[in-house]
Amino acid sequence: MGSHAHQYRLSPARSARNSLPSRSTWRFASIAAIEQIEYAQYGQRVRAAIVDAVLVYLTSGILIFGLSLFAFRTAGSPLAALFTNIAVLIAYVGPTLYYTVCYAEGGQTLGKMNGNIAVRRDGDEEAPLGYVRSFLRAAAPPVLWLLFVIPGLLDVLWPLWDTKKQSLHDKLVGSVVVQV
Repeated sequence: MGSHAHQYRLSPARSARNSLPSRSTWRFASIAAIEQIEYAQYGQRVRAAIVDAVLVYLTSGILIFGLSLFAFRTAGSPLAALFTNIAVLIAYVGPTLYYTVCYAEGGQTLGKMNGNIAVRRDGDEEAPLGYVRSFLRAAAPPVLWLLFVIPGLLDVLWPLWDTKKQSLHDKLVGSVVVQV
């Protein structure tokens, strides 16, 4: 039987009348109010990454190819430089922008939606990351791969032995990937 990484958190009981828990709710919480946090399994993360990579890089590739054709056809004119610059911008900024917005606005990319997993703050698994942490989380993996291959490989493989199934870029920004 495989090992499952679980963590428990205390959830306050809420009345229908009042959506905020009272102080006494926390003191007298029963064992039934403890929820189990299930971290995403390694296979779920890999599948989500593959789906996202195919979607993001296929879309970027089509746009870059089209802009490159326009740049080639308008060679020598100011439009050629414009099309080339837009293609370069899409290549470098497009994927990072996609991941940043998806993580900040709900914690799920299309691949993570497909795998029923989401990125959340470590310690507050109900809260999304916000834009700064999301940007850092999106920008960290390419930087790790650029620092030669070993840091990138460690980042990808780290969830296999980590108790919270976090990669290095998760640890860097204080995020976890949970099942939803």
